Amino acid sequence: MKVVALAFALWPVIGFATEPIFPDAEGTTWNYEQVQQRPSDSLDLTAPNEEEHFAVTYRLGGVERIENKDLRRLEIYRGDELENVDLIAIEEAGIICPARINPKGAVTKLVPPQQMLALPLQSGTSWTFNGTIGDTKVRQRYQIAGEEDIDVPAGKFRAWHIRCGQTLPVPATIDRWFVPGTGFVKVDTILKGRAGTMLQKTSLRLKERPKVGQAPQTETTSQKLAAGVSSERNGEFKTEFKSDVPAIYARWHGHELRDQAVIHAAFIAENVADVAADYEIDESEAIAPSPDSGATFTLSKPKHGWTPGSYRVEFFVDNEPAAAVRFKISK
Repeated sequence: MKVVALAFALWPVIGFATEPIFPDAEGTTWNYEQVQQRPSDSLDLTAPNEEEHFAVTYRLGGVERIENKDLRRLEIYRGDELENVDLIAIEEAGIICPARINPKGAVTKLVPPQQMLALPLQSGTSWTFNGTIGDTKVRQRYQIAGEEDIDVPAGKFRAWHIRCGQTLPVPATIDRWFVPGTGFVKVDTILKGRAGTMLQKTSLRLKERPKVGQAPQTETTSQKLAAGVSSERNGEFKTEFKSDVPAIYARWHGHELRDQAVIHAAFIAENVADVAADYEIDESEAIAPSPDSGATFTLSKPKHGWTPGSYRVEFFVDNEPAAAVRFKISK
């Protein structure tokens, strides 16, 4: 049985304020070995656990602006596949994660923002997360147990041991070992069944010390643009809207764009009554200030409301087609 971890994501927490506690250089990369263990399906209770091994990479990207707040992109890859992007920030109380972006560009909010690390680092410090990630309720309690000597493939470290107990959405324990100036060097997560038995154990071990590097060349990152449309400026992407929706937000995010790339969007009525097929209603243009930047084009509701039908937004990067997002408007 395969169990997927949800809210307690195995994130190394990286900050952006005072050196040397948190590396902050764009492109800083952490390479891990991930091992997932599950009890064998065999009736032989002495049979070893089933194991899967993965190469996992975390990479610190550029800045993403969400609800007028600048957040740093923490890109998470398994092998060469981008799994998601956590948007994180440092505040006086520590590191928080207010939102997450999936590979298609859809934003999931963490309400309230999830605190990933409490400062200052000292034994006994504790905090809780009792909120939602998207539609999923999450309840966790963290505590710093103290400092310990840790030996991982990247070397020997003196690390802060942070323990977390999770009761929702599924029972779990999460143990993390954090090294100032390096990040998380070791993470163990155990998902438990109702009887307290282990359903899955996931372990991360840092393979080498963090360094500045390029993002993995994946199918997702080789595409220049990820895009979608939403009824909220930072909401989840949708494929259908009501005719009275106040505005439609066409959001894009670039991947490895050239400096000052020109992003062009064309709003097209694909199949709408009393309008010629593929009629261009409006267009807009923006300059991408950085290779991984993003922005939003706003389509305001016409005076008498949207006309039901099929629409699309076509995106271009330097006059080259990059993405097309189709959606419907209904009564």
